[in-house]
Amino acid sequence: MDSSLRLPSQAFSRLYPLVLVPFQASPSNSPAMAITHADLSSLRTHWRTDIGNRIALLLVLVSVLCGVSSFVLCLAAEASRSEATWYRLSDGSRSFECVYTDSGRTPLACAVCAFLLLAVAMFAEHAYMMVAVTCPSRSAPVAWPLPDEPRTLSPTARWQTCVLFLATWICFVIAEALLLIGIGVESGHVSQWRQPKPDCHVIGPGLFAAAGIFGLIAVLLGVGLYLTALQAQRLHQQEDNMLRGTAHAHHPHQFPPTTAP
Repeated sequence: MDSSLRLPSQAFSRLYPLVLVPFQASPSNSPAMAITHADLSSLRTHWRTDIGNRIALLLVLVSVLCGVSSFVLCLAAEASRSEATWYRLSDGSRSFECVYTDSGRTPLACAVCAFLLLAVAMFAEHAYMMVAVTCPSRSAPVAWPLPDEPRTLSPTARWQTCVLFLATWICFVIAEALLLIGIGVESGHVSQWRQPKPDCHVIGPGLFAAAGIFGLIAVLLGVGLYLTALQAQRLHQQEDNMLRGTAHAHHPHQFPPTTAP
């Protein structure tokens, strides 16, 4: 190596402390914040909440769409339901015969599809109810506003939840029962419907429409029950946050004293 590139030993000794200064750890006045198990649990809770919100909203949309589709199909079945025409025999007797005006395939198909869609809507409704109950923290934008100082779920809200749950099931059972009656009657004359018969069973006017109305009410009550569950979850979450904040205030984190290197 060229001697002109070499530094004197005294100059190197003067530069050596300057080179090491940027790599020396400077003592900090504030204590280092450690990541605790509560922080990791909060991150997992936030991730689960986000996933739960998306799944619940998707199930709500599926339930509403299935309920509205079932209502439309019930109206279509009501408009195309079969009727019977009665004829008196000309042999002098008092016997009558009837002939159906339609085969009943169209109202039967509409009633079966409405029955299945309403069942899917009810299944999706209970699915998003399970998501709302099991999710540890809810912060959905569709939830109802909270009172100023909520502590516990009021008895009125509890009664409201019970009434909504029972009314949802009652409307669902009535709608499905009416649809089953319509399916049974319409399926009885699918074949040989043009032949005269001594007795013809027909559906009274308004049966399919009533089934559609009860099914739509059941779906709307299910959405109201979901919003009530969200309100209850938010109340419990706010109460847990208040208790957690009180616990942190009484038991702050203790950090070890920092020593200078």
